[in-house]
Amino acid sequence: MRKIKRKLLRVIVEAIANVHWHGREIGALMRALIREAIRGGADVLGFQPNTNEPLTRAAAVINYLRSAEHLIPQGEKMRFLPFIMLTEETTREELVLCVKAGIYDGKIYPYMRTTKSKHGVRRYGKILQVVKWCGELGIKVHVHFEHPDPVYINRDAEYLCLPIAQIFLEETDAILIWEHGSDSRCISAWKKFAKTGRFYVTLTAHHLAWDEDKAFGDVRRKCKPPIKTERDRISLVQFVSEGHSFVMLGADDAAHDIHAKHVHEGKCACGAFTSPFLLALCAHALSHLLRTKKGLRIFIDFTSRNARKLHKLPPATRKIALIETPFKIPKSYKIGPWTVEPPGAGEEIGFQIDA
Repeated sequence: MRKIKRKLLRVIVEAIANVHWHGREIGALMRALIREAIRGGADVLGFQPNTNEPLTRAAAVINYLRSAEHLIPQGEKMRFLPFIMLTEETTREELVLCVKAGIYDGKIYPYMRTTKSKHGVRRYGKILQVVKWCGELGIKVHVHFEHPDPVYINRDAEYLCLPIAQIFLEETDAILIWEHGSDSRCISAWKKFAKTGRFYVTLTAHHLAWDEDKAFGDVRRKCKPPIKTERDRISLVQFVSEGHSFVMLGADDAAHDIHAKHVHEGKCACGAFTSPFLLALCAHALSHLLRTKKGLRIFIDFTSRNARKLHKLPPATRKIALIETPFKIPKSYKIGPWTVEPPGAGEEIGFQIDA
């Protein structure tokens, strides 16, 4: 009997608007990270402010932005979304300077719950005033929602932030973005919060693609918030598949040098470097969406259009072809002076970008 050759699925999508990207430090490292983000399908990058010297001042954010713009490879198109770090010490005057400089996004980190968060928030009651100012000035508030008090275990640290988000929405006029959602117990609350018209959720490709069993033993998949159960993963995939306009990709594609991951004392750095194959990993995790016209629209909205609408950005600068053929995740990438191992190194995913 002759084997029937299956036709490879090939779809055209739009460049990614990745509103959660780590550019690290200015120089060769950042240049390489921008290059890999472009290779992975992005034309918008929201740079995170938890650099070695955190971006807590408008002037520092603008310097970082200008430096990043000068490091875009010749002939490529990339737009950056600038972020300032919001802390308990942030003043209204500094936020006014942000608005004057065109900075309309601020980020709250929980103290010591993730890598480079020593300037994070300890007391959410004190940060409430900062969130109010952001609402008054039109600055969107992005939050890494994991409770900073170590009495709460990692598995529950995100879920226990639901009351904090509710207070932010009830007591301020700020637009609130819950970043890298990972706990499916939060989904019903997210849907309720979204009815305010001021609430959004970002999800990562690695939380959609893998569960904690796949991540077990792979330090390259150690991230915050942690990758959770298969039930959580399936629920998050279903959440995306429902086509909500308040749900969007925020990859949190954080690179760390191999020596920060494979440590001999202390704890490893948290982050999953998916940049070079980000669009392919999204396609792998959400492959069912690519098989219908409605599903394809939802996929494009999630990876590109929803974020552009929220942040008032222009349409994607390029179309990208995805093909359903195996892609083997490389064992490592040379990123400036670093060697970076991606999550799932050596494993195959079901899609790749068709050059």
